[in-house]
Amino acid sequence: MLTSRPTIFAAFIVLLVGFATNAANAQDKKAQATIKLLIPELPTKTFLKVDGKDVDVAATKDGDRMFITPPLEPGTTTKYKIEAKIVPNNYTEIFRIRNVVIKAGEELTVDLAKKDGKIKDDVRVRWVPTPESVVRDMCELAKIGKEDIVMDPGCGDAIMIITAVRDYKAMKGKGTDIDQDRVKESQKSVEMAGLKDKITIQEGNALKLTAEDLGDVTVLMLYMGNELNSRLRPLIWEHMKPGSRIVSHRFIMDDWKPDKTIKVTHEDEFEESLEEFTLHVWSVTGKEKMGIYPKIDPETIDE
Repeated sequence: MLTSRPTIFAAFIVLLVGFATNAANAQDKKAQATIKLLIPELPTKTFLKVDGKDVDVAATKDGDRMFITPPLEPGTTTKYKIEAKIVPNNYTEIFRIRNVVIKAGEELTVDLAKKDGKIKDDVRVRWVPTPESVVRDMCELAKIGKEDIVMDPGCGDAIMIITAVRDYKAMKGKGTDIDQDRVKESQKSVEMAGLKDKITIQEGNALKLTAEDLGDVTVLMLYMGNELNSRLRPLIWEHMKPGSRIVSHRFIMDDWKPDKTIKVTHEDEFEESLEEFTLHVWSVTGKEKMGIYPKIDPETIDE
């Protein structure tokens, strides 16, 4: 039997419509997306969250950490908040956040291993008290006297500020701490020392200090870790006046060379042994914000 041309043409049209329908259905079908997460190399520990939910950092594909999204609507974008808590040592926690936008079927790489100059990390350190004998050495190194206003931006138990005001006759002391319990403890210590009229303690983040916080400070006392010191440095250069001093127990200021570094030895009252402490002091000249300052290789100083 012969088939007429109109019949063949109609069958062809049906076939084309079928192909178009299948293509449209394929486009309308939901699909997963893949986010490749680059994290710092070991021995640093990293904990990941995507939209508030923990991600197994051991889940890998070809050695990379992966997050596979649920099936996403085609043709639309979906936002995800990625949070990394990076623990480079037993006293520092670095919080790094990235917000990403992705489409169904896409693969996106998010680098959490490196800092981003536009998106600042939050850094927190575990409080470890500085022995009072070491605090005295810090006061001597910074040459604290009656005209000084002293600040500790992670004051813990306030021993640094109390010692500077009580024993070295600093005119005024200021302290902040991100931990409310530490703030209360410091305020109590200040009250017990009879220095409420000279020392103020308040809750605050060391990385958010302003000109109002630092503008009148002549001596900054630190024991906060290399990472936090590095992040604090631009605030020091911006807000502290020439002639101000920064004295740090153990930790450095990135590649800013100290005016002086000393080692002191004291008896550990618990271990009944001698322990060595390293102290550094810097002076603000006003040229630092222009990139003019003595530089060192940070790797030459022990962390």
